[in-house]
Amino acid sequence: MTVRRARPAAFLAIVALVLAFAGVTSGPASAAPATRPPVLGFTLRVSGFGEPVLVTNAHDSSGRLFVVDRLGRLISYVPGAAGGHVYLDMRSKVNASGGEQGLLGAAFYPGFRSVPIFFVSYTRADGALVVSKFTASSPAAPDVSSAIEQVMLVVPHPTYQNHNAGMLAFGKDAKLFISTGDGGGAGDPFNQTQTARSLSGKILRIDIQHSCPGHPLYCVPADNPVASLGAPYRGEVWDVGFRNPWRFSVDPVTGALWIGDVGQDRYEEIDVSPMTAKGVNFGWSCREANSTYNSSRCVAGVHYAAPVAVIAHPTAEAMIGGVVYRGARYAALMGPRYIFGDYVTGTVWTMPGGGSPTVAGHLSQVTSFGTDQAGEVWATTLSGGLYQMTAR
Repeated sequence: MTVRRARPAAFLAIVALVLAFAGVTSGPASAAPATRPPVLGFTLRVSGFGEPVLVTNAHDSSGRLFVVDRLGRLISYVPGAAGGHVYLDMRSKVNASGGEQGLLGAAFYPGFRSVPIFFVSYTRADGALVVSKFTASSPAAPDVSSAIEQVMLVVPHPTYQNHNAGMLAFGKDAKLFISTGDGGGAGDPFNQTQTARSLSGKILRIDIQHSCPGHPLYCVPADNPVASLGAPYRGEVWDVGFRNPWRFSVDPVTGALWIGDVGQDRYEEIDVSPMTAKGVNFGWSCREANSTYNSSRCVAGVHYAAPVAVIAHPTAEAMIGGVVYRGARYAALMGPRYIFGDYVTGTVWTMPGGGSPTVAGHLSQVTSFGTDQAGEVWATTLSGGLYQMTAR
């Protein structure tokens, strides 16, 4: 392919009593930000990527970026080239009939240069979220066949087409984080987010470097919050209480998770889960951001962590979680700052750790923010564009 250039309560009690460090009210410590909030621009580098929903890199020093097309393709692109190349074609396996379904995520193992494995997430015909492993023939291989797919984890999602989440990212310890939505519909109709019996409405964490009985392609890390409890609890659970954490990222310096959770009726939110925390409960569907949403879902004695940023509707309508800027090109200006946006309004904000968000730019139909290996920021839009960020 050529792309065109230019254009339940029991678990809650366990979390509350056993996992004391659940209160997150501010972002991780960071260097002092620049005194003047930056103004961001986005330069179109390539168009024609189908419906791109993610941009990432392979940590392989090749300079390649990888773009996830919701319709079922993972596309490689070298900045400056005239177009992209289909690296993996999953269209025969992916169900992209619903607007929030499709090929949703991709993450390359941090040691891809020596162990060329990567992972993708997608929705299949029955609506389930599938996380699969692929092993390339070499780090420099131009493409990978979908026939070598190894299905690693399946999260049932049988009723609704929305709230699939599907973001994948590696932590600083090379454990794989996975986001899942609450099962769709409105208001978490199945009350899945507040129980570790379900994998829905969560951030999951798994060890892909080892295999264990019951799931031969990964292990549940022993330090996961409910790993030692056994059935019926799912040990893969790391954090709970999300509606649809569509995009999150790992700060490469602090290891903290910065999570954009798409809101229900009134608020959009950004949550932070420090690397040293686990079992953090972000409150859905008891709470939407800092406000009570469904009081019948609230449990006395359980601490619900506060978001680090809340933006009310209609200023934002569909939060797109972003990245902490750690590049060199704009280091003096950016602070570092967290960069995030909104799909519906196109507004882009920046925010210093522990600070307040400031409007910084605009990008219509933004679906993701990612970085190249140098830490410079790129973004995708559903209309097919891949953009490079500038700051002044």
